[in-house]
Amino acid sequence: MPELPEVEYARRLLACFLNHTHITKVTYPDADGLSKRFINCTPTTFANGLVNRKILNIKRHGKYLWFEMKDQQPLTPIFHFGMSGGFRIKSAPDITYSKEMKLIKMKAKNEIDGQCESFVYDDELDADLTWPPRFTRMRFLTSNGHDICYTDLRKFGRFHLVESNSPLSCLPLSKLGFDPYLQMPTYENFLNLIHSYRSASIELKTFLLDQSFCAGIGNYLADEILYQSHFHPRKRLNTLNDEQLKMLHKNIDYVIKTAVDAGSSHKFPREWLFHYRWTNKRKTEDYYKLTIEFDTVGGRTSAYVPQRQMLSNDEQQQVDIRLAAREIKRTNKKMMKENDVNGKESNDDENDDVSIDIKVSTNKQSKRKLIKTDSEVNELPSKKKLSLASNVISNRPQRACKQKIINYHV
Repeated sequence: MPELPEVEYARRLLACFLNHTHITKVTYPDADGLSKRFINCTPTTFANGLVNRKILNIKRHGKYLWFEMKDQQPLTPIFHFGMSGGFRIKSAPDITYSKEMKLIKMKAKNEIDGQCESFVYDDELDADLTWPPRFTRMRFLTSNGHDICYTDLRKFGRFHLVESNSPLSCLPLSKLGFDPYLQMPTYENFLNLIHSYRSASIELKTFLLDQSFCAGIGNYLADEILYQSHFHPRKRLNTLNDEQLKMLHKNIDYVIKTAVDAGSSHKFPREWLFHYRWTNKRKTEDYYKLTIEFDTVGGRTSAYVPQRQMLSNDEQQQVDIRLAAREIKRTNKKMMKENDVNGKESNDDENDDVSIDIKVSTNKQSKRKLIKTDSEVNELPSKKKLSLASNVISNRPQRACKQKIINYHV
């Protein structure tokens, strides 16, 4: 998933080719599949907010990226990359980051979109690829001749059009916390933010993923910060002492700045957990040959090293109690759901039996009435038989005959 470093890569790339230019055309190759991702606008209004407006700069806060426009029209287009979004520019010279050409081609041919290696192209690479690339959801043409594609394999990206030239004061940006790359607070301010945090007993992994506290940290960055700090993902925020809080503050700053300044995930320090965690939850080893295990914390798969990120005996006991209680609650909820389903099915069966009995009884009653009516008719004189015959027939159920309408086209 694109996190703060990947979005910052995209911002720098777009700034090189979009600053002080105009977007002349916007197209949507997959408009139907993308329509639900426009939050407070439509694809048409979003495109109108881009076309023929001069772009001054590309801005970012956390995982959000937006275009700063020159004109006084209060409309700001905002992008969120979701799980796999990213930008590609055709024939863009590699002036922002140095890339290994073989690695880029391998990534591109395997169609792994939205990764930091996929943001920059050059002429040699474009000769081997079709354009626009697969999974293109939005395409821009600029006044200086550049062709830019927004690609998104899983289509979880989001697009906003804010009626303001100051988007940081509007939703969704106004609810975000500080950006650790742009404005990392001092330790004293960081401490004040933690003391005012609404849930002091929150688990550290969940705490780092909270965008209202710190914007831009995602799953792999949170795991890396905890790994560098020697903190277990399930350790509670209110159990940290002053030295540990200083360590957390230091490593948030260190991991974010190192990841952004590296320019590529393959240039992250070799001892980082990042290089060893992508095993689809299978146990593996880190740089120091220590076992990496996986757990679901904060709704995300968390990689950690138990020998390095240890809990105290009391903390481990509390974690075991919470997990056991959670499992009991989940089991009870599942049993209640199954009982409700079984009870509903049994009630439906009983209702079906009752309805069948009602139908049988009504059929018997109707037959008895018909038999009784026929017997009464037979007892009447022949002259009255003819006069009552129509009434007897009209009392019987009549079958409605529906006419089929046929339209003829000449």
